[in-house]
Amino acid sequence: MEIFQLAASVGGIGGLMAVIIFYIYRQDRNKTFSLMREDRTFMEDRLTHLIEADQESREHISMALTELTTLISRLNGKLKEKE
Repeated sequence: MEIFQLAASVGGIGGLMAVIIFYIYRQDRNKTFSLMREDRTFMEDRLTHLIEADQESREHISMALTELTTLISRLNGKLKEKE
């Protein structure tokens, strides 16, 4: 409240309006930055989840390929023995 009284006494109505506009601007700017931070945090969390899911999928695929390679090797060995 002191700032409004000071602005009104020094700058008149123009000074008071300038202080009010600046105050509203700062509130809007802080709110915008806060929303941007929340949005960035959400995107980073989502990307982290996607990367973890991708890594898990790659691990499962690698295990399946290893098992398939082992199975094919065993079957090829059995086929060679029959010939």
